[in-house]
Parts: sequence; structure tokens; C-alpha cells
Amino acid sequence: MTGHTPAPTDNQLLAHLPGEERELLRPHMEQVRLSHGDTIIEPHVPIKDIYFPLNCLLSMVTTMEDGSTVESGSIGREGMAGVPVLLDASETTMPTFVQIPGEAIRIKAATVKQMYDRGSAFKTLLNRYIHTVIVVSSQSVACNRVHNIEARLARWLLMSSDGVGSDEVNLTHEYLAVMLGVRRAGVSEAAAKLQEKDLIRYNRGNVLILDRESLQAYACECYHVVREEYERLFS
Repeated sequence: MTGHTPAPTDNQLLAHLPGEERELLRPHMEQVRLSHGDTIIEPHVPIKDIYFPLNCLLSMVTTMEDGSTVESGSIGREGMAGVPVLLDASETTMPTFVQIPGEAIRIKAATVKQMYDRGSAFKTLLNRYIHTVIVVSSQSVACNRVHNIEARLARWLLMSSDGVGSDEVNLTHEYLAVMLGVRRAGVSEAAAKLQEKDLIRYNRGNVLILDRESLQAYACECYHVVREEYERLFS
């Protein structure tokens, strides 16, 4: 992405919109820079804005009573943050914050909901995206139950890379541990194994994918299931 100025069509949902509908939204689009750690959706607070990532990565987490957190999903340039608004739920229990900083398109939630309710191609497109969110969540539950840490790490690295459109992603040990539901030591061990195979280079939170094809082969089936479903719906 070096040297590239993000445009609305860098978000794949906006890119798949028919031109006339994208032009209807354009006056309402605001391109914003999001910093690491920014909270864009707070739990139990009405969602006022919808975010369409261009080259940043957003993270949804579930917080337990003891304060521990578990990754519920990530949102990159393939999607949007604010799905509850479309489903007539003005708020959610899950916070969404910025994991990898970058640019996003921000549109008022009321504007997106109004266009969605018109029953246009926009609604069809977002309904398909909601379906993929359900597929990702369901696949993640099974993945965390049956697949080994190295294969799951490979999957998450590929998903994060796809989300920001770059082979280089900045992901801390803490975040990777939350994604995988393991201790930091488990992340270090898994990352070391991938590095020994020359699949990635990992140093102080910076991950560079060296061999994407081999990393895809090493990743668990869940990456391919989700990717193929997304491509089926949005090809």
C-alpha cells in the first residue's frame, strides 16, 4: 500500500456497489484516520457512525466478568463496522476498536440505515456481508476447538493481511494471544515455528508474510472456507 492514497473503492463493499448508489452515498462519506486503540463502537452506547475500513483493521472483542477478553472477529477492507444498526439494534454488547491504524470511510448510521431500508442493491450487498459475518463467527468457534495453534495463527495472519491489503501487518503478542485464546508464550512458540519455516518474519509486533502461498497451505481449512464463501457472494 506504500505510495497509494486510499479511495472509497479500496473498501470492497463500497467497490461492489453499483455506481449510481455509490454516488448517492458519496456526499455523506468522510475519510478519517483511525489510530491504534481508538474505540469506534462502545458497548451499550447507541451506534452513531458506520465505518468502512480502507487499510485499517478493526477488532471486535467480548469481555468476560473477570475482565478477560476474547476476540470475536476482525473487520478490514472487506467489510464494515456497525452491523447492529442494519438489524434494528441500535447498540451492542461488544466494543470495536482499532487494532491496525489507517484510513476508513465514516458515514452516519442513520444515512446507511435509510439507504439499506430502501431495499436497493445496497441492501442485497450488506445482507450478503452479514451472512459472511455469521460464517466467520461459526467457523471460528469450530476452529478454536479442533485446530492447532500454528494453523490458527497462520489463518489469522492471512485474514489480517487481507483486511489491510498488505503482506506487512502490525500485530502485538497481546492481540495475537486474544485472537487465539492462548497465553503470550503460546503465541511466541507458534510464531517461532512459522518463522523457522520461512513463512513469516516476526519482530516486535511487526509481521511480514514471506511466502503467502505456503502460509495458505499451512493454515487450517477455516481460512479457505471463509475466503471461498466471500468470493462466491462477491465475485
